[in-house]
Amino acid sequence: MTDDRRQRHLVDLDNRRPELAEELFETLARMQARCPVAWSEASGGFWALLKHADIVTASADWETFTVTDGIMIPPTGKSMPVIPAELDPPRHGAFRTLVLPHFTPKALGPWEADIRRIVADGFAPLAERGRADLVTEFARPVPVLVICRILGIRSDWERIHALGEEFMEAFADTDHPERGKAAAQRLEAFLAEEIDARRGRPAEDLLGELVNADIEGETITDVEALGLVQLLVVAGHGTTVDGIGTMIHRLITEPGVRDRLIADRGLIPKMIDECLRLHPPVWNMARTVRRGTTLRDAELCPGEKVMLAFGAANHDPEKFADPFAFDLDRPGLTQHLTFGSGRHRCLGEGLARLELRTVLEYLLDELGPLELDGPVVWGGHTNSHGLRSLPVRVTAVGGEPVSARTAGDDGA
Repeated sequence: MTDDRRQRHLVDLDNRRPELAEELFETLARMQARCPVAWSEASGGFWALLKHADIVTASADWETFTVTDGIMIPPTGKSMPVIPAELDPPRHGAFRTLVLPHFTPKALGPWEADIRRIVADGFAPLAERGRADLVTEFARPVPVLVICRILGIRSDWERIHALGEEFMEAFADTDHPERGKAAAQRLEAFLAEEIDARRGRPAEDLLGELVNADIEGETITDVEALGLVQLLVVAGHGTTVDGIGTMIHRLITEPGVRDRLIADRGLIPKMIDECLRLHPPVWNMARTVRRGTTLRDAELCPGEKVMLAFGAANHDPEKFADPFAFDLDRPGLTQHLTFGSGRHRCLGEGLARLELRTVLEYLLDELGPLELDGPVVWGGHTNSHGLRSLPVRVTAVGGEPVSARTAGDDGA
């Protein structure tokens, strides 16, 4: 039963429902306009912060809004905290200092050639056949291959992707919590194998360096190592899969944008940011109220869960004029919250931007214009959103599909 304190803020928001994906951001916008700090009865109940300013404020106040009780609604079946995303200061800062230097633009520079090769190989089916599903055939394998290459993991991408997808899907099934726990155990067992092969041995790759690291004079624990690796592997590929798919979709469907990018490569960063603003791959994260507070006219009490709805913030008309419009010239474009805000801003932001830029440059330099080759399918998990299918074909000058041409048509 909802008490009076919550009743006047009540909305129907259940992020476990698959059908929410079709009109996610429109739904959030309607809620935002009616009740910017909302209460949902789903998943045991939680507050949803829907305004850009409120989310920035909450993200900066770890003493009121803690991550140590989990960052997912509903909680996953994992056996350990995700490191450092579920740590508060001061331990959080020590882990962030350990990891972040490996994912700065300067540190990622030596990997650019490998990433370009992985991207080119990933586009091979489209280049050869003239048509492909760019989510299932390209966007899914490429980020997994990239993060595994950087970390030094040599397992096949399909196994890692399957374990990550199973984990994300299973914990949304709150009617069968044992399913989520079993999926978490399978993912953790795989990651533990990779960690055990490196713990206590001279580091030969980045993963070995991280799992043997010292923090404050002591080697990180087995639990901390597992939580850190899970964050890097799972978050390091699933979100980029969604980011790649939605960016390519906008490249295809926004009139004139491809020509503008070809004429002015300086617009590429703006293209990436506007796509990320409109389609945040991670549209929410959770906090738990540690000490009572009031936001707008809502009273939040200790122990209550709070959803930071980044996807709503990115469409907040008080922050972004005409928020559903695609606009490369938009003022304040980089102020979206797709990578979070404050001390928990995404560690992998630099890598995600590098992958998105590499994909976009390949499409502009190596392939002709693309067009949709069938209906697209939207989907997501409890905090993610993106395309599940993006069938496309390469179109030659004049609009003729490449696959329809013969060798003799090339003038050879």
